[in-house]
Amino acid sequence: MLSIERLSKRYGDMEVLKEIHLTVGQGTTTIVIGPSGSGKSTLLSCINLLELPTEGAIRIGDRRLDFSEGSKPGQRAILSFRQQTGTVFQGNYLFPHMTALENVALGLIAVKRWNKADARAKAAALLDKVGLGACRDRYPHQLSGGQQQRVGIARAMSMEPKILLFDEPTSALDPELVGEVLEVMKQLTREGITLVVVTHEMEFASRVADQVVFMEQGAILDSGSPADIFGRPRHDRIRHFLNRLSPGAMHHAAASGVTL
Repeated sequence: MLSIERLSKRYGDMEVLKEIHLTVGQGTTTIVIGPSGSGKSTLLSCINLLELPTEGAIRIGDRRLDFSEGSKPGQRAILSFRQQTGTVFQGNYLFPHMTALENVALGLIAVKRWNKADARAKAAALLDKVGLGACRDRYPHQLSGGQQQRVGIARAMSMEPKILLFDEPTSALDPELVGEVLEVMKQLTREGITLVVVTHEMEFASRVADQVVFMEQGAILDSGSPADIFGRPRHDRIRHFLNRLSPGAMHHAAASGVTL
């Protein structure tokens, strides 16, 4: 589904991504973890081409784009490639003057050129899917932070992307609202939708991931199953990170039969 080769990103002399190699299988969930500033969000921005890589290649399905210092894809190729991904950000970026239904339907009308009736029907079904069918006519200011983020998930799904990208979708939420967003994401994993998720929710990662990727200083330090990364980390740096941030995730790995 997703293949990344030799991906690098530089801003002047500062290299924020270093020779990233990553493969994501169709219908799997890949969780990207690591300390702040390790390049996790930049990696997502390069996958959806909000940031253009300096070097390397990205393939989604049968479409591939190559990047080098002296060669960049054209704007049409970038837009076409970007439509294969849907992104849920830390902030939901909903249009405040539009209802939840209108926010979800907008892309179908403006980008896919659906008629309004069909777009609204699709948007209503997606809001039902994320548990917000009764809130379709509410404006963002009438919704809780968790509800707004779920509208953002429905909006990302509306374009039927091949991959859904989540950039720390719960980091801006009050702790009591985190669970409702994570539950929607768990449902997506159960349905076999391909997800790449940057998160600090380690227990969530240990339960839903097919692959966990640990990033450090712009590079992938290690990757593997949750049992590998949480249950028997091969690097002291990862063990220290997990012990400090989420001993619960390591406990879950141990309870699943993995010995540290």
